[in-house]
Amino acid sequence: MGAIKLISNKILTLQETLAVLCSVFIVLGVGSGAFFRYVLGVSFHGLEELLVIGSFWMYFIGASYASHKGKHISAEVFSVYCSNPVLRYSVSVLANFITVSLSVLYTYYGWEFLMWSFDADGKTSRLQIPLVFGHSAVFFGFFLMSCYFFNDLMGEMKKLKAAYYGKPTE
Repeated sequence: MGAIKLISNKILTLQETLAVLCSVFIVLGVGSGAFFRYVLGVSFHGLEELLVIGSFWMYFIGASYASHKGKHISAEVFSVYCSNPVLRYSVSVLANFITVSLSVLYTYYGWEFLMWSFDADGKTSRLQIPLVFGHSAVFFGFFLMSCYFFNDLMGEMKKLKAAYYGKPTE
């Protein structure tokens, strides 16, 4: 179990680092693009292509990191008003199951998108960067989200089991 925890921590550190670096890159890229265009009067052709790739990675890695931390967007009103723990956890398990199912479906589509990118061998128009660099973020982001959502589902199922048998979990 120690090896899995170590790998998980390394992946989380990589996600944090990548999200921060991509964010800094995007801010500096947009800022320097504006500086070059409006102050120096020249355009850095191809900057937009780099910014799109950085944006893909920032968005999908940031989303997967938020999923791990439980900071993703959710509309959880039912759990506030429901006092029956079995019903509350049952609804939570159902919601988590739907989330995992959709996330796995999107991971599959992300994989198909990545394979299509490899097969099409597309490149950006100006810098000729393979599109697979940006498109791979979709698959990796959804893959990590699916893992984190599955882990959440298992935790909610344990809580439901404990509530069903009358054992407190919180």
